Amino acid sequence: MRSLTDPSNVQQGVSTHVTQRHRHGFRRGYSLLELIVVISVTSILAGMLMPALSSVRENARRVMCGSNQRQLGQAITMYSADRRNRLPVASKLDQPMPDPTQLGLVRNEMVAADVVFLMDGKTRSIPKPLQDSTWDGLGRLYQWHYCDASESFYCPSHGGEHSHEECRGSWEAKNIEEPLFSNFHYAGHKDWRTGRRRSLLQGKDIVLTTDGLKSKHDYSHGVGYNELRGDGSVAWIDDVKIRAELNEVELGAMGVQLHEDLIYTVFSRQ
Repeated sequence: MRSLTDPSNVQQGVSTHVTQRHRHGFRRGYSLLELIVVISVTSILAGMLMPALSSVRENARRVMCGSNQRQLGQAITMYSADRRNRLPVASKLDQPMPDPTQLGLVRNEMVAADVVFLMDGKTRSIPKPLQDSTWDGLGRLYQWHYCDASESFYCPSHGGEHSHEECRGSWEAKNIEEPLFSNFHYAGHKDWRTGRRRSLLQGKDIVLTTDGLKSKHDYSHGVGYNELRGDGSVAWIDDVKIRAELNEVELGAMGVQLHEDLIYTVFSRQ
């Protein structure tokens, strides 16, 4: 028998240990320079990919926005078919001084009532479907159950006030304390300058809704907008000037008139 302290045994043991280390994949760690290079390359690639990913997300939201307006178009068609081609009434256009900047309004802050007071002091019950008179404009589609999905009234790209998350409770509440707005701008039931009634019989010649035009913060997409026409079609309109004009509206001395002119131009476009 050979002794364990035999030099040849010690050398053989060391050789076996080294072989096992290589076999199990043992290796030296990364140097600091290598780590910095890897982090730098990763950061550069991420910086190159982020704009592309943001563009993809925005394109997806643009499609969802158009889909929501298309759903509203279907609801308007059903509403109109039941009412001799009449469009949902926007009360802002029936006032002595029409205010087209408020055509995103879907519900007023008035309290709903279930009775009406007569001249002789008596009261009369109001039919349940008519009790809540707070709904207005596109909100009438929700009131009469032509479109029960409140998210359909909002653009997923919207970044200003009156988001769906912020306003969700006001759609289901019996009474609300402040006006409720959609992200979409509704053209209304009539031409507020000529007084002429608008009808779905005009088909693609009329614009029904667009993305928000109330202010630059409501202009959701920045480089254009979706518009719904009377024939139910939705088209993307490339127009980089609208947002700039909305900026001028808020800064100009004649802001109200400029704003009205801008909205009228958008809704009158053939």
